[in-house]
Amino acid sequence: MPETVFVDNIWNDFAHSYDQMIPELPCYQRQREKILRDTRERSYVIDAGCGTGLVSEPLVRRGQRVVGFDNNQAMLALAVRRRAKEPEAVRARWTLLPGDVSQFPLEVEGAADAVVMNNVLFYVRDPEAVLREAWTHLKPGGVLCMTSNKRPRPDLELVLKNSIREWEAQGRWTESLQRAVNHHRTCAQKLTTDPNEMVTFLDTDQAVKLLEKVGFSEALVADGDDYYGENFYVCMRK
Repeated sequence: MPETVFVDNIWNDFAHSYDQMIPELPCYQRQREKILRDTRERSYVIDAGCGTGLVSEPLVRRGQRVVGFDNNQAMLALAVRRRAKEPEAVRARWTLLPGDVSQFPLEVEGAADAVVMNNVLFYVRDPEAVLREAWTHLKPGGVLCMTSNKRPRPDLELVLKNSIREWEAQGRWTESLQRAVNHHRTCAQKLTTDPNEMVTFLDTDQAVKLLEKVGFSEALVADGDDYYGENFYVCMRK
């Protein structure tokens, strides 16, 4: 197997504030709940582009086996740290690997019950090829749960302003969260304005049509409600 080349990009600086802030976002929590709902009772899940392990963690905690991989070393290191804090029985169900969604690592077994791609597709230059990788790693009847941005320049301030409003209403707008948001805002502004970073955008219908072209047979969920209308969520069956 060729050596995995880690991507050295803005995520190296972004990783820590991402890991601190993103799981606190009410809109992220709602999006993740959809993934958790639609992967329930699916024993083997591939978390493709797993980031810091924010989706993998609740899956393994409720008894599922997860193989996650990412091509950014800083993000993956935080996932490894998250895994290390879990009891031995949970760690045994959680495998983390370096790897890229364009060609899943050879160690990733096929016949998965579900593949998750959470906020991954907008970094992909050939989305059809990536989705075919997911399709080939699913068993018949398995599902792909995918979220991504719907437009080329996501409205970062819309997301942050709405999130702050919700945090304030919940009494959770703390100093530590404010610091994480400030760092996140700086990094995300670079991310959303650099044409080399965010390259692929689909609306909900386009995502469904592309998945049908790849071979997925049935859309179980297809909506564009997440992140205050900035993201779509699609769950399709092989």
